[in-house]
Amino acid sequence: MEDAHICQTDIEKDIHLFAVFDGHGGSEVAKFCEKYFVKELIGNKNFKEKNYSEALKETFLKMDELLL
Repeated sequence: MEDAHICQTDIEKDIHLFAVFDGHGGSEVAKFCEKYFVKELIGNKNFKEKNYSEALKETFLKMDELLL
């Protein structure tokens, strides 16, 4: 099992993202999330409206959708 991670401190002013994708879905899934999560998050409508909690939930669901 291979983990992937995000450590990005410059998404927006005072907005940082730290994430670990555990690889239980396979190393390809973890690497996919590492590569595309931030792009999908900052493009999320709720993120733009500063509703960060909902944006995170929706982005995790979007990762599932994209992987299908």
